[in-house]
Amino acid sequence: MKRLPLLLSGLATCALAAPALAQQVTPQSNEDEGEAQAIVVTASRIPGAVMGDIAPEVTLNPADIRSYGVTSVSDLVTELAAQTGSGQGRGGEAPIVLLNGGRIASFAEVRDIPTEAIARVDILPEEVALKYGYRATQKVMNIVLRRRFKAVSVELEATLPTQGGQWEGESQTALFRTGEKGRLNLALDYTRSTALTEAERGIIQQASAFPYASGGNISAVSAGGEVDPALSLLSGGVTRVVGVPSSALTRPPTLADFAAGAVNITDLGAFRTLKAKTDAVSANAVYAKPLSGGSTFSVNAGMTYNESAGQRGLGAAGLILPAASVWSPFAGDVRLNRSLSEFGPLDDRSRDWTGHLGATVNGTVSHWNWSLTANYDHADVRARNETGYDVSAVQAQISGLDPLYNPYAALNAGQASLLTNTSRSIAKSGDAKLVVTGAPFSMPAGKATLTVTLGGKATGLDSESLRSGLAASADLSRTEGNTQFSLDLPIASRREGVLAGLGELSVNLNAGYDRYSDAGGQRLIGAGINWTPIKPVSFLASWSQDEGAPTIQQLGNPVTTLTGVRVYDYVNGETVDIARVTGGNPALGSDDRRVLKLGVTLKPFAKDDLSITANYTDSRVTDPIAGFPAATAAIQAAFPTRFTRDASGRLTAIDARPVNFAESRQKEIRWGFNFTKQLVAPKPPAGGRPQGSGQSSGQSSGQSNAPSVQEAMRAAGGSNTGPGGANAGPSAGPGGPGGPPRGFGGPGGGGGGMRGTRMQLALYHTYKLEDQILIAPGVPALDLLNGDATGSAGGVSRHEVRLQSGLTHNGMGLRLSGSWKSGTTVESGADALRFSDLATVNIRLFANLGMNRALVKKMPVLRGTRIRLSVDNLFNARQKVTDSSGATPLGFQPAYLDPLGRTISLSIRKLFF
Repeated sequence: MKRLPLLLSGLATCALAAPALAQQVTPQSNEDEGEAQAIVVTASRIPGAVMGDIAPEVTLNPADIRSYGVTSVSDLVTELAAQTGSGQGRGGEAPIVLLNGGRIASFAEVRDIPTEAIARVDILPEEVALKYGYRATQKVMNIVLRRRFKAVSVELEATLPTQGGQWEGESQTALFRTGEKGRLNLALDYTRSTALTEAERGIIQQASAFPYASGGNISAVSAGGEVDPALSLLSGGVTRVVGVPSSALTRPPTLADFAAGAVNITDLGAFRTLKAKTDAVSANAVYAKPLSGGSTFSVNAGMTYNESAGQRGLGAAGLILPAASVWSPFAGDVRLNRSLSEFGPLDDRSRDWTGHLGATVNGTVSHWNWSLTANYDHADVRARNETGYDVSAVQAQISGLDPLYNPYAALNAGQASLLTNTSRSIAKSGDAKLVVTGAPFSMPAGKATLTVTLGGKATGLDSESLRSGLAASADLSRTEGNTQFSLDLPIASRREGVLAGLGELSVNLNAGYDRYSDAGGQRLIGAGINWTPIKPVSFLASWSQDEGAPTIQQLGNPVTTLTGVRVYDYVNGETVDIARVTGGNPALGSDDRRVLKLGVTLKPFAKDDLSITANYTDSRVTDPIAGFPAATAAIQAAFPTRFTRDASGRLTAIDARPVNFAESRQKEIRWGFNFTKQLVAPKPPAGGRPQGSGQSSGQSSGQSNAPSVQEAMRAAGGSNTGPGGANAGPSAGPGGPGGPPRGFGGPGGGGGGMRGTRMQLALYHTYKLEDQILIAPGVPALDLLNGDATGSAGGVSRHEVRLQSGLTHNGMGLRLSGSWKSGTTVESGADALRFSDLATVNIRLFANLGMNRALVKKMPVLRGTRIRLSVDNLFNARQKVTDSSGATPLGFQPAYLDPLGRTISLSIRKLFF
């Protein structure tokens, strides 16, 4: 009995230490795929976790991460698009990425980190962004690194469409090292893709190019008129277009020569590209190290260069051939229509280079965590678009009736001058932001957490353009200052015994103010509730109102005109080639957005990793900023000056610079689940103890030589609760107190949990309840779900489903992913178009050869080698667009909608440890 208190104390100590002990695994090499998963001391902060009490919607352990078969953080973010999608932003935003629970200067700091170096990924709701000084408009993706990892990687990848015509090659080389002394990442990437022409996809060309042809055609001076009554008599019918005979290249042709010839036709498909030829090279470097007092410092520098070359068809010349010319057998003046194939296709070329420099310092002062980030970006973009040829000198020679000059002969460079539009813009920006988080006071249910953000930014844009011989320039600058605060107040806590019947309940209040030198003040205000009545279920509700200013690029990008742009004119129900004007619009105003969100997350089972999320979002935007929409009757009525039509009503030009609509409204429900399960536990190595199963429940692997309680706590990263409670405080950085436990990496960087057999399944469905746009006051609202459209891809699909699934077995992997969206109908102008539903399936097979110990023993060079075979759009599916007669308009031919179709990629990657 005297020993009972001591016995109970020992049992309690063991109970508290057990989860930490379970984290310890045998030190492994980078190549070892079997690894126990992170188990958390209940009263401690999860290593690398984010601040606050909002639980992740999805957590991926090393086994999950490696099962995607991707190479880097950049690839992983792309692969997780279904899980990181959000309806709370203005559209198309990528997730906010954190590293070890802390801010980074930019995504460039983490994009090249190999997936083998990742211990855990948490995907969290948009409201978590407030705790890091961001707005609640993007999901948050927190990447937790292993404590130690070192490898050099080399990867080669080739991609080919099964229909041929194009290929793409990519090479990547990277060094990544992280440990107690810091982190180093060097990466170099080069990508080249060849051009794909319309002829290689069998595109049917526009009739609008007729009667221009390489050989030349004769037509009447007045469009649609008769060339010559005598020619019609010889031909046996009214002749409005006649081809130039080949004999005209050597002697003046006769009327009989024309009557015997056929109309010349040139297929422009060989001179028009669906995909331009591109070359891109990028270099990126990151260095991070711990500082004294638990602070960390990181710096990132990178450069990217891109070059592209596309083709817009052939230049055209319409020359008047006088009746008095010895080269004309016609009774009156006629028009000679020629495609100038002797000069080759008209080119669209662009090249740009961007440079980036960023730095981050994280630290703690008197229980207040702080983060200072700074960035500088420089972008130089140049474009050159060939629009045609000036043949006035040729026309003068023809009109001069020179008998020795043959108007049907090919032109030389001295006879025609090339017409081009050029543009150049140089954008520079620098910003700095300080984010401070701490607990200013305590409440009965816990500590309140306050996040305060102060920042500033300066942006400059110099642009110049030459369009149709007219020069224009702009020199814009903007300075902005912003401040934001977010306050979390715990109301109820079962853990603290305050209103325990409610479970865990907290509220959030946030507000911000941005001041732009050219757009005035922009406000932000919001509030939210986070409620976990019982452990498997959590609810989130939030409301926000914020204003957004147009970017300096939207205001001042150089004005550029592209000729030969193919669009569908809903008004006339036809596909036409037009001149499209792009660039900035200095008349743009700010938008005002209000968002209401109701969300729930359910994690019903502790043993198997199943998470179910559902979110309802209601968004209303006043004066939304949008790229210029499609040529529908409603759009033309609202913006008549943006459209140019000829005397017959045919569309010839669109001014596609961005505009402000009057209002937009969207309501949607987005729900889905993510499920992973270990089907077959990994076998223990010969003569060794079992490796971790990889289950997220993190049960002990059963090793008998358990470390001491003190060692286990050190492996778990210490208590490090921080001012915000058990889940607060940013990471102290690589190797610091907030980093992941040693069990994640072990000496040499531990494995990725791919031994045994494991499955993963994720399904997300978005159901659009409402999507309407009011273009302008007094104009009926467009219902994008029921017959209206603002883009060339049709209306908005009411349903969209994204599926991911995977199966891995001892380093071998099979992944199947797919997406489906429902069809839409556009009823505008002359006809109604039906856009079919579209389902695409992608498959990926990969093998980590280094996990086959017998194979590696025979061929050591295969250690760290992975081979991956991918087939995207497995069934070569393309959306089908038809009009009321069932025909497909030329502008919606399948190859226009998806030029490549099914593609096959093969990559080989080698890690040198």
